[in-house]
Amino acid sequence: MTITRRQLLQSGACAAMTPALPIAAGLSPITPAQAQSATDLVWHHAIASLGDVKYPADFKRYDYVNPDAPKGGVVRMFELGTFDNFNIVVQGVKGSLANGAALIVEALTTRSLDEPLTGYGLLAEAAAYPADFSYAIYRLRTSARWHDGRPVTPEDAVFSFNALKKNSPMYSAYYQHIVKCEKFGDREIKFTFDSPGNRELPSIAGELPVLPRHWWEGADAQGKR
Repeated sequence: MTITRRQLLQSGACAAMTPALPIAAGLSPITPAQAQSATDLVWHHAIASLGDVKYPADFKRYDYVNPDAPKGGVVRMFELGTFDNFNIVVQGVKGSLANGAALIVEALTTRSLDEPLTGYGLLAEAAAYPADFSYAIYRLRTSARWHDGRPVTPEDAVFSFNALKKNSPMYSAYYQHIVKCEKFGDREIKFTFDSPGNRELPSIAGELPVLPRHWWEGADAQGKR
């Protein structure tokens, strides 16, 4: 079983995952003259925090996926005890989150299971960051849609980041080195970090689960509309 960075946090390993690294391992200090402007950035279909990206931009499936696997059916998930919460924003604060509730929410990127630390675009089609890792920009896919057909927007990502960082102790710790999330273009979101040199922060930003702002803004404190 592959343990994700988020699962480690949920099990109480926040301290192991969130310290700031003054300079990423194996990298030399970056001078201000070496920092790139947003217009000079190179866009990537995936981000590897360790090593190189395995799959090319046009890959169809992961090597471990069986394209002929049976489709359809019913999934039954095991759960200890009971649950009274479907809201990932307040998990660990109010109620007990239902097993599988987080599966209905997608992130900007998704992790491959045959690489150590690589995220490929999911809601986002590409990402860019400067040589000093002081910020990261994600560009959303035009095909990304909510269940009601409305497009996923940068405003959704900004809303999600702010809601998670404000209300979730887990995500507040996880995103402690991301000081700002803002709309940067029609389909772009920019994450600004508290200091340069941390090679893992662009990947951490890409793991942001995105919520539909237009649905939640019309709800009360209990999530009722």
